[in-house]
Amino acid sequence: MKSKEMFVVALIIGAIIGAGGMYYYDEARVQSAFQEGMAYQQGLQTTVSPASITATLSPTTFNHTATVASDGSVSSETDKTAYLVIENTDESTAASGLKVLLYNPITSTEGLHDNLETDSTEVGVTVGGVTAKLYHDGDYTDGYEIGDLPAGGQVNITVTFTLEDAVAGTFQDGQSYSCHLYLYQPNANYCDVVSFTVTT
Repeated sequence: MKSKEMFVVALIIGAIIGAGGMYYYDEARVQSAFQEGMAYQQGLQTTVSPASITATLSPTTFNHTATVASDGSVSSETDKTAYLVIENTDESTAASGLKVLLYNPITSTEGLHDNLETDSTEVGVTVGGVTAKLYHDGDYTDGYEIGDLPAGGQVNITVTFTLEDAVAGTFQDGQSYSCHLYLYQPNANYCDVVSFTVTT
């Protein structure tokens, strides 16, 4: 084969390889752009309107004040309970994945007063016979998921606040601490706040 013909053949082969390379490069760019677009879409947080929730805590004070008996001994019940009634007053919207927590997952606000954030403090909830801790061993937990509360639905929760060493004097007497429970609707990225007081 003459050198001129070899040059033409090499040119044609080079053009074919170049075209294939350009196709592969363009295909890779298209695929990369598609993946970036999908990641962006998945990264967008789609929120819905929150359901209207009313919450009533009774009593609103966990009274851990020690009392002195007639013989001079100090006694104090360490477990105090209150009853939380949560009602979805919305006419059509369910409160999806409703959770009760002792911290606000949107703002990272902690619900206990700093002086109560000790290993001697325990806070739990009981729903339908199931008990879960909201604060345990000096740490906040992920809370308790109530689940979907339909429009017009209601759930009754027992809240137990324990000061394990109240009698031993871990907590200073005569103090009043403001605290908060949070009712979180994750799909709506929204929290309702329930305020309460702890006295020692």
